Amino acid sequence: MRILSDIMNATPSKIGMHKDEIDTPALLLDLAAMERNIKKMADFFVGKEVKLRPHAKMYRATPILAHKQINAGARGVTCAKLSEAEVLVNSGITDILIANQIVGDEKIKRLVNLASKADIEVAVDNQKNIDALSQAAQANHVTIGVLIEVNIGHNRCGVAPFEPALELARKVQESPGLDFMGLMGYDGHCTLKVAEAEREELSIKANTLLAETRRYIEKAGIIVETVSGSGTFTYRFASKVEGITEIQAGTYLLMDTAFKEHGVHEFECTLSVLTSVISKPSYPNANGLVIVDVGRKSISIDLGVPEVKFPNGAIVRSLSDEHGRVIINDPALDLQVGGKIELWVRDSNGTINQFDRFHCIRDEIVEDVWKIPICGVNT
Repeated sequence: MRILSDIMNATPSKIGMHKDEIDTPALLLDLAAMERNIKKMADFFVGKEVKLRPHAKMYRATPILAHKQINAGARGVTCAKLSEAEVLVNSGITDILIANQIVGDEKIKRLVNLASKADIEVAVDNQKNIDALSQAAQANHVTIGVLIEVNIGHNRCGVAPFEPALELARKVQESPGLDFMGLMGYDGHCTLKVAEAEREELSIKANTLLAETRRYIEKAGIIVETVSGSGTFTYRFASKVEGITEIQAGTYLLMDTAFKEHGVHEFECTLSVLTSVISKPSYPNANGLVIVDVGRKSISIDLGVPEVKFPNGAIVRSLSDEHGRVIINDPALDLQVGGKIELWVRDSNGTINQFDRFHCIRDEIVEDVWKIPICGVNT
């Protein structure tokens, strides 16, 4: 499915060119690999009671990607920010969870506006926020779905399990304009921070705490329809826990080498950054060194220095703001100024945030260009 906004923001002059003709730095997306990732995750959920609600934060709410996931069977979309939800609602998606607290008069006004157009759910973890949401929903004659966020070990947002979560659930039920939908919890402490061999046990323990909180609330007579959480690192484990209803995996779609290195082996890396050689230094000890036009402002190094996809055997020595130092180890490869080097993306979230479009590649050719609607700081 093609989304009108994506088509309008494409760059027709680039479609059909070889990827090496693209001006640099450029963010490349391997379409075939991305499509295989969509199918692999969708197939995992076939026949299961737990469903996929993929997280759109990683691709910054690029509408066509969200629609592809929904067309493959996802029940809706998860967003991290209000601005992402606004973009997706305007593209025609009507079932969205904002897995974050929306606070402040301005943002709440935008939230109730969205709730008049789509089924919107939002996370809460304090009574003051519940009161503010209720007042705004009543004033605008809308209903906002609410999930109580429970801290299951990540120690970020969320109330403690059991009684504190039940207290907030009762508060939501008593608040006009709000619809208590259930619970949300994130096992983020079971991802990059733990060894692969420990991940399953820790994730099941964390998500069991979330499911037990569901049962605790239901014993008090309150129906808990939704229990949402997990991610790409732990979806296989959380899905085993009876009582979990939704998985918020996001990174699986496009992936990166950090996730791959830390144990997510079943999905393919789809993202690379194309760069050009801008200098071949001749000073002493510069053997094999080339300078490229990609630095930390173009590719995130929060999770480590990127690997070279092409040419084989080359390595990134360092990255400064706007420059990269790459060592070409093959003396037979005579890469001149203007030549292209392709780097694997190691941190997809951080890198996508620094570009405004995906160059969509199939068989080395630009098939499409998709505008990234949200990049940099946003609300």
